[in-house]
Amino acid sequence: MRIHRLLAAALVALIVSVLGSITPPQAAAAGNVPITIALTAIVDEVYDPFQILGGTIHPGDSMTGSYTYNGAATDAVPSPDSGAYVHTTAPYGMSLKAGEHVFETDPQNVYFLISLSNNFYGHDIYLFYSANNRPLSDHIKISWFEWYLDDPTQTALKNTNLPKTAPKLSDWQQSVVEQEGLVVEGYADNAQYPNEPYPFRIRGHVTQAQKITR
Repeated sequence: MRIHRLLAAALVALIVSVLGSITPPQAAAAGNVPITIALTAIVDEVYDPFQILGGTIHPGDSMTGSYTYNGAATDAVPSPDSGAYVHTTAPYGMSLKAGEHVFETDPQNVYFLISLSNNFYGHDIYLFYSANNRPLSDHIKISWFEWYLDDPTQTALKNTNLPKTAPKLSDWQQSVVEQEGLVVEGYADNAQYPNEPYPFRIRGHVTQAQKITR
């Protein structure tokens, strides 16, 4: 399954690369239909060898958050088996509270992507990815923030149209071992060795996803 996770990551990199050289279709062009999904999650893994997060987040802790996207957004790179819905303005993006910290899309510099793959190399994939995020401080940055869902039975999705409801969790896998689920990665600056920042990662799984907009 890991190969499919890597293929999905490659797809995101390709989309970001392609859209970086063109003007992405603005969500407002198709009208604004904000959809907000509230999340409850459990921490499965904390990798923080340098104690950047101050020991305030532990496996088993609860996390709460939400993501907002435009239900009328246009598919930026349509293909038979993949779709990408790019958001570049607030209020779209992701937010997650874990311990004493809040991880969230930077509202002044939004780059929030929803990618769907239907029957893609034997899997359905549903990926929410925030590339530009608010730092925790001047020296602690959030590299990326995502929720990755995988279905090896290829029955979760019928197409790559943007859903208007929350994902049905029982249709998807969120295997921590395979690097799926809800993930935040970041780093702290290293003044002595700027090219070797201090990394951290939080990984968990969502236990409840509920649409809270009408």
